[in-house]
Amino acid sequence: MASRAILLAALLASAAQAEPLIGLGVGNSDTLLSEASKLFNRKQYPKAAELFLKATRADPSAVNTYLLLARAQTLAKQLQPACYAYRVYLKSVPDSPDRKKASAESDQCERQLKALKKPPPDPGPKYVETRAAFFTALDENRILGAGGAAESLTSLVKEGFLGPELAEMAQKLGAAASAEGDLAHKRALAGEKLPAEQLRNARPLYQLAQDTGAPVGDAKARMAFLDGVADLQDKAYKKAEAHFADAAKADPANKEYVFYKGLALFQAGDRPQALKVLEADLKDDPRTAVLRVAIALGQSPDSGAAELEKLLFTARLPKEK
Repeated sequence: MASRAILLAALLASAAQAEPLIGLGVGNSDTLLSEASKLFNRKQYPKAAELFLKATRADPSAVNTYLLLARAQTLAKQLQPACYAYRVYLKSVPDSPDRKKASAESDQCERQLKALKKPPPDPGPKYVETRAAFFTALDENRILGAGGAAESLTSLVKEGFLGPELAEMAQKLGAAASAEGDLAHKRALAGEKLPAEQLRNARPLYQLAQDTGAPVGDAKARMAFLDGVADLQDKAYKKAEAHFADAAKADPANKEYVFYKGLALFQAGDRPQALKVLEADLKDDPRTAVLRVAIALGQSPDSGAAELEKLLFTARLPKEK
């Protein structure tokens, strides 16, 4: 149990510190290209290369960015990544008008790289291995944790993997992460008891979806709700109430979040406040009426009988609208 808790803490910490991997979260690709071009024209090649690289993450499908990146890296004396960027560009645009010139530049880059006394190792074989690990993990629905698809994609990004394929990989991973979080939300909302670890994994799953550019919908509310359910199971009622309040605020249309806030108060022993919460947003909900009867019964038999009578007759003869 201790090792599991440590692993979970590590997952949550890494999710909190994670930077967007792919997509708009990285930045606006047009803005990044504009700033990078300005730096390139000022002959600030290392800084320009850094922003061009970032632009490839923001929009991996913009293949011309790989050529700009390769040129900036060449002038910055970053030959190994420059040669790789040229290869990615040439592979991505077989019919480009710039292909002939880019091919000549690529050949020159390769010659310069081979002329080095100690050429750095070609990252290609490692990329192939890591890509295979990514797709294997994704097929097996191993998203988080050691050996998971998220770890493989993060490794590829940090180690300089390039190409339009990166966008497709990120989309698949983001969709899988979001779907996994949504499934946990659906099951918990239906009243199914799930392990606390599965409930708390929803937050890093939704965060991963955001970091890979996937649409996440009501992720903020769903993360808060699932954290609240986990806290409720742990009898951390104050924390649960706060999470359910956050969920209700993020998605006011979902009144079940309000019910769970009332449930947290009820289980904490504050029945009057629980009833107040339910009456504010779930006045006509049968569960509110049941709680009203339960509280009245605790006050006196007569009060309980009166509330029970109201409940029974309301169910039998509902008010006309």
